[in-house]
Amino acid sequence: MKFSLVQSELYRCLALVAGVVPSRSNIQGLGSVRVEATSDGLLSFMGTDLDTFLVTNARGTVEEAGVVTVPARRFLEIVKELPSDVVEVKSTSSGISLKSGQGRFRLVGTDPEEFPAAPEISEESIFSIQGDHLDRMIRRTIYAVTTDFTRAELTAVFVKAEGGELRFVATDGHRLARASHPGEYPDWGGILIPPKALSLVQKQIPEATESISLSTSKRYCLFNLGNSRLYTRLLDGNYPPVEDVIPKDNNINAVVNRELLISSLRRVSVISESTTKQIKLSLLADAVQLSGQAQNVGEAEESLPATYSGDEFHIGYNATYLLDLLRTMDSDEVTLSFKLPTTAGVFTPVIENGDPDLLCLVMPLRLPGTEGAGSEVATSARG
Repeated sequence: MKFSLVQSELYRCLALVAGVVPSRSNIQGLGSVRVEATSDGLLSFMGTDLDTFLVTNARGTVEEAGVVTVPARRFLEIVKELPSDVVEVKSTSSGISLKSGQGRFRLVGTDPEEFPAAPEISEESIFSIQGDHLDRMIRRTIYAVTTDFTRAELTAVFVKAEGGELRFVATDGHRLARASHPGEYPDWGGILIPPKALSLVQKQIPEATESISLSTSKRYCLFNLGNSRLYTRLLDGNYPPVEDVIPKDNNINAVVNRELLISSLRRVSVISESTTKQIKLSLLADAVQLSGQAQNVGEAEESLPATYSGDEFHIGYNATYLLDLLRTMDSDEVTLSFKLPTTAGVFTPVIENGDPDLLCLVMPLRLPGTEGAGSEVATSARG
């Protein structure tokens, strides 16, 4: 194998693949990148951790077709430091040699025949989505995925298209995010996609010049992103019926400016307990009041103008949870919806002439001097 490619393009391909390759593995060759050059000038780079396969392509000058596998991160580190020039890569009996300017490098590789093959996925179960819509739905849900691996089904984002609407749902049992997008989507999915794969997809969306296609098999999902393809193993399990725990009868509603609420939360949460980040959110006449306190630290209180005319209402929250969801919204205003201080609050963006395309649910924290506390989202859903 022998090919030439500009340093910036070679670095781009290797950097993408390195995001998949494990830093340590007991399986020989799994830390490698598979490089294939074909006679028509197509260069293919593939890396995997056995759960995720990433393949990205580039066009170069191929003098001799072939396949090699070499350590991905070593290859990346060398190319990163090379000058902005053409890099010549040539296979050797033990790996590859690199030539760029006055530099010469050699890397020992592994047997390409031992490198895992990418899954085969039928193109029958497939649909397309615009990259900006996909990026938005990932961004609005991925933060709510649990890191508790004893609840395996919650360590993924649940994706399903039904009734002409695509939905992404994530929950960690204390909060839930549901993003939706209407369109001419066929009924599809009901699958559990790991967040690592979705993060990798996000990084490649800017390079996808056309709509992104998704297809599935029983075990894998394929994202076709133009010059790149990402295969991810789907998680097993049944996602809890989260629709059952989204309150339908929250009758205490307030509307507040989103940016003002974010700024106030950041300031008030500075004076809150470091472990819980608890703040008190109060609805008053035409105002939302935030307050926090921490033993041996101090107190904070701040009021914001709001649209609210009901009785005084007080509820406790983890400020970090509220900030996480508010940052995923694009609207100027947000609606806060409650029923009791011990039940889930719902936060939605204010959308003119349409239904909100995002719903965020957060379980409250018990305020000092009150009884009871909200149950977990997932626990309630299982019931």
